[in-house]
Amino acid sequence: MEAINRWLVECGLPPTVEELRQTLNVGSKRTILRYLKWLEDEGDIERWPGARGLRLKKNLSVGIETREIPLVGEATAGALMIAEENHQGSVHLPIQFLARKDAKHFLLRVKGDSMNQAILHDVHIEDGDLVVVEQRANALPGEVIVALVDGEATIKRLAKGDGYYMLKPESSNKSHSPVILLEDFQVQGVVTRVLKKGAFLLDENSN
Repeated sequence: MEAINRWLVECGLPPTVEELRQTLNVGSKRTILRYLKWLEDEGDIERWPGARGLRLKKNLSVGIETREIPLVGEATAGALMIAEENHQGSVHLPIQFLARKDAKHFLLRVKGDSMNQAILHDVHIEDGDLVVVEQRANALPGEVIVALVDGEATIKRLAKGDGYYMLKPESSNKSHSPVILLEDFQVQGVVTRVLKKGAFLLDENSN
């Protein structure tokens, strides 16, 4: 369980059987599968089909400090409603996931494939993933940001030109095109980490 938890903290997604085998320096995958079956029978983990179909059901007392981060919506799916009464759920994340511990953060679910070739911490930003966003009103060129454009939240890479800014998609789908904006567009925050779909379940009753 500690090995699984460390992998979640460091990588933002569950380990595969092979990754657990290497981490624990065990010779056989069958041994890892036996460990996982035992943990599942004890109610410590939940498993489902897929290489990373795994999550911890119990918190570990290993000195890991966590913070509850709210889910506020999707990108792109209308204006973000960051106020507490509009939170749709939450995830308790290790503070190591947060770029700055003293900053406000929120979670946003990715909708679409406009950034599926963008990578943060060796993880692609794909449809259905959750992204951790540090709430800010400004950002630097090169950062992946959440911006409000035409009343909708969108995730793009920020670039700067001569007297304008550009929101650049990074996608295998060539139908997505850059958006040119003047300096008065609204930055909602900077994406700092990606949580792969299925790695964490939301506490829908946390509102």
